[in-house]
Amino acid sequence: MEQFKGKIDVAAAESFLADHYDTFEKKDDADERTLCGHIELSPRGVGQWQPPYGAAGAVQNKVADATMAEHMSFSAAAGHSCGLNFKSAEYLHEHSGFSWEKPLLRDMDAYPWTTFSIAPQSGQAAAKP
Repeated sequence: MEQFKGKIDVAAAESFLADHYDTFEKKDDADERTLCGHIELSPRGVGQWQPPYGAAGAVQNKVADATMAEHMSFSAAAGHSCGLNFKSAEYLHEHSGFSWEKPLLRDMDAYPWTTFSIAPQSGQAAAKP
């Protein structure tokens, strides 16, 4: 925390949300105890909310700094912010106990961070209907 004190910007926030550092075990491990939130990779799950390897986690990511907020803008990434894709067929093959979810379970690809604004930024053309 000391290294980022007073220095958190959009790029740092995006990096934080993709973090796989398990603060309990003090090591990199994509699991339920990381900001990236990979419950589907966790042998522990999350108490009564999700069983071990439950298909859940952080897959909607949004950040903004003061300037972006002032201009009604934000940066977002769909899927895991670290870039790992969730493929339902692979998941169900590895965790057949969740086969009851098959009719509803979909792939969740990770998409790159994208900035959204209500108005064009300087030097950009306005969107046409």
